[in-house]
Amino acid sequence: MYTALSVSDVDFGIAEGHRIIEKQRQYFLEGKSMIDGETVIGKHNFYPSLAVDIYAWVEGKICYDKESISYIAGLIMGVSRMLLKEGRITHKVRWGGNWDMDGTILIDQSFDDRPHFELCSHDSD
Repeated sequence: MYTALSVSDVDFGIAEGHRIIEKQRQYFLEGKSMIDGETVIGKHNFYPSLAVDIYAWVEGKICYDKESISYIAGLIMGVSRMLLKEGRITHKVRWGGNWDMDGTILIDQSFDDRPHFELCSHDSD
């Protein structure tokens, strides 16, 4: 995230990393997460967290508009691939706008979570 931020034209920050189970359950009940934190533990529920949610910082305000978040997501995904190839990180990163990592953005998935990024296991594609 630091490397992506250092080259981004759009400022951004991390809204949430580690998430307690009670907060995970709340987000699930509100329809903001597909993971309840009880029957399935989410990547936010590990400590240290294996996921972050970001926000854009536009004109002095926190912003979640689709254009800014999608721009930042492309940058984060490109930087993460570069760092993985260079051996500077050890896990692929998955974005909540492309859960299946097939390059088809948003239209082939049922849950849009553009601010979300998570580390994949070593054996993920």
